[in-house]
Amino acid sequence: MVNAIILAGSDKNKSGTPYECKALIKLNNKFMIEYVLDAVCSSRHVSRIVVVGPRKLKDLFETKYPRVEFVEEDTSIMKNAKKGIEYLNDTKKILFLTSDLPFITAEAIDHFIEESIKTGADICYPIVEKSINDEKYPQMKRTYGTVKEGTFTGGNAIIINPSIFDRCYSLAEKLVEKRKNPIAMARLIGPTILLLFLTKKLSIQKVEKRVSKVFKVKAKAIISTYPEIGQDVDKDSDLTVAKFYLEKK
Repeated sequence: MVNAIILAGSDKNKSGTPYECKALIKLNNKFMIEYVLDAVCSSRHVSRIVVVGPRKLKDLFETKYPRVEFVEEDTSIMKNAKKGIEYLNDTKKILFLTSDLPFITAEAIDHFIEESIKTGADICYPIVEKSINDEKYPQMKRTYGTVKEGTFTGGNAIIINPSIFDRCYSLAEKLVEKRKNPIAMARLIGPTILLLFLTKKLSIQKVEKRVSKVFKVKAKAIISTYPEIGQDVDKDSDLTVAKFYLEKK
């Protein structure tokens, strides 16, 4: 079993827009975060569930989701993650998810958890091959990076051992800031990784080894066959397409 933290904080840079708190965007008469909560609550492998976000989330959802615990947000994604970890105060591994995954399913979550636990790694990150995304959600636009094994996009989830969080905090914060830019992320991890990436000679194993060395942990990429784990909503066009797919369901 793992604990789960759903990062649902406000983005003050988008104050006054629907994207200030994406968790509260309405999609087909449900708030965005409800799709995530429904999936996480249905997972076979999740113990405690914590939402870190504005106080309004507790007021809206505490009764509907009695299993879920709510923590007041801080000022950034990484600070919210830290606050959630400190609130849990537990040694179990933690599944982090963002609150803007309208297609997420319990099956996608369980597959990621199961494959992650098998590795024994301290950090596990899901990646999805482009053809799988394109087959199921061809109109959803994603950021991709090409390695030897294929062209992949990252998921909006991660599993970590909470004991390594503090020592990884500084670099992780920089990677989060660059998460939509594969070249910038490669540059942060190291010049060799950047060169291999640019020349399309980079492999998943080399990335794992480099990240493991930089963070002084065991890191693994989990190839997911569930594109739902990476279909987040970042802009108006994403929102329009997400509504289309949800209506089809």
